[in-house]
Amino acid sequence: MAVILFAVFIDLVGFGLIVPILPFLTLEFGYSPLVGTALVSTYSVMTFLSGPLWGRLSDRIGRKRALAMTFMGGTLSYATLAFADSIEVLFIARAMSGAMAGNVGIVMAAVADVTEPSTRGRYMGYIGAAFGLGFAVGPGLGGLLAGAGDEVSIMLPGLVAAGLSFTAMVLTLVLMKETYPARDETDTTTAPVPPWTEVLKGPGQLLLFAMFIVVAIGQSIHFSITPFWLEAVMGWTVGQVGLLLMSIGLAVAFMQSFAIGPLFRAIGEVRSLALGAVVYTLASLGLVMGDGSLISVLVGFPLLMSGLTIAFPALNSLLSRTTDTRLQGTALGLSNGLSALGRVVGPLGAGLMFVPSAPSTPFLAIVGIGAVIIIWSLFFARQPE
Repeated sequence: MAVILFAVFIDLVGFGLIVPILPFLTLEFGYSPLVGTALVSTYSVMTFLSGPLWGRLSDRIGRKRALAMTFMGGTLSYATLAFADSIEVLFIARAMSGAMAGNVGIVMAAVADVTEPSTRGRYMGYIGAAFGLGFAVGPGLGGLLAGAGDEVSIMLPGLVAAGLSFTAMVLTLVLMKETYPARDETDTTTAPVPPWTEVLKGPGQLLLFAMFIVVAIGQSIHFSITPFWLEAVMGWTVGQVGLLLMSIGLAVAFMQSFAIGPLFRAIGEVRSLALGAVVYTLASLGLVMGDGSLISVLVGFPLLMSGLTIAFPALNSLLSRTTDTRLQGTALGLSNGLSALGRVVGPLGAGLMFVPSAPSTPFLAIVGIGAVIIIWSLFFARQPE
């Protein structure tokens, strides 16, 4: 677990380095926020296509080898990004990076391999904490490395991100223990891996998978539009945006490290999911009604992400409990891919809704998503065990 957590942290620092820079680089190349959100969607399209494949592959060859392969691919994608001199190269680099983002599903499957159902939600939270800490360090550092003033450079942040992804690959290969050994398909003494379609069977299973899409739409609307909203409404620079994203990452890390486990034990994953939806619905309304005040920004954005961050540990824990142990990688890879599909829809929708006359409209969409999640939670709580 320690090795997995550290490798994920390093990889997410690299990912976070890029996040606050891409919107400003898009504007510097002369393109609109819609093109910038399309960059986010390109990453997610490739994750949607590759996530289930990586999960299935990890069920075949083992988590360690599959995870190392994604980190190596990430290294190449960030190196390409570092030398991007046009919007076309940016799209190519983001597509490469998205194709390697199946490591999320692999990591979740590795956690499911080594934990009991009763503690799985807590350990899923630890993975989320590593994500949060990496995302806290990455954007702040990225804002500093991108340069000051009107000129924004991707070269140094891209090279640093490539180095971090390469380090994560080395740590995985050298220190990580295999949690799910590669299967010998000719060995008749062990049960074969069932067809992947088995993960879709069971009461409420299809709706459970659908919730990964819904939650991801909400999260990606928030992530993709926040830099543009802060620039348009508050007049913030890339450095200021990076610092706010860092504070959001710290809030996420705190929630995942110290609140998720006790919350799941006290009221369960389903009620925790509903509670998070209430929190980020109220936070979104606060941002809409706050009319660009500094206090609404400093309180609203961390609260918004703190509520959203409960969702994926809860959903992944529920999914792992309802899935055959031989299909953990497949199921969690599929959930990661479906989440990526939501991240295709969310940024594009946010880009279309974001207009100068009503820049807060995307946050109203998050309010609607919160209502959907609350209704689903009430439905799922009634399902038989």
